[in-house]
Amino acid sequence: MPRNDGNKGKNEDLKKLDLTIQNIHKNETFLAENAGELTPHQIKDVKAHLASKKKHLYETDGTIK
Repeated sequence: MPRNDGNKGKNEDLKKLDLTIQNIHKNETFLAENAGELTPHQIKDVKAHLASKKKHLYETDGTIK
């Protein structure tokens, strides 16, 4: 009978954080490459959304690890 892994939730949360960080970097590069095709309002919205995600990640950084 396998043991119950008590760190499973923690490991899943860390994987989600890493994936979110990678997605933020991809979105930032996409935004930089396609800034000419977007309206200033769209750029502002995307930057605000990315900033709120970054803020959340930095606040939760010490709580999970």
